[in-house]
Amino acid sequence: MKRLLLVSAAALTLGCVARHQRPPEPTVAEQLVAVVTRARIAAAAGQRDEADRVLAEFVEAHPATMEAREAAYWRAILRLESATSRADRDEAKRNLDAYLADTAMTAHMSEARILRHLLNAVDSASQASDSANVAARQAAVAREEALRKEIQTLKDELVKTNEELTRIKRRLGSRP
Repeated sequence: MKRLLLVSAAALTLGCVARHQRPPEPTVAEQLVAVVTRARIAAAAGQRDEADRVLAEFVEAHPATMEAREAAYWRAILRLESATSRADRDEAKRNLDAYLADTAMTAHMSEARILRHLLNAVDSASQASDSANVAARQAAVAREEALRKEIQTLKDELVKTNEELTRIKRRLGSRP
């Protein structure tokens, strides 16, 4: 009986202790999944800076880890997803370049290379479009200047013609 009481007390004590143990800390990989999820939700809600901040903090907290490299990839993806300017594309390029510069095996290396190549193509097309726009603006300015000069020439000719008509009228009016 005493023995049964001791075993029961031990079991009860162990049960209480087991309930008070903290769950294990999530692994860095599990933390990355949670951080990427939070960042994607923030980006979808239009909070691009918040999404970038969450991922940047993760990279700072876990430098030189595979997960930090993957966070850099996700920073580029989320930046591209909402890119509205050349500055956004340039920031995404920097993130992809950092990701691609790492020689360790990474999960999205092929995708990052493709995205980087596409960004170069977009920038080339953008520069060509900008050059075409500049050329079109210059042509429009030159055409406008030529038209202005032609209008001024026509005005000058009209003034001369009116003066000649006035002179002819006076001459005809002075004849008896």
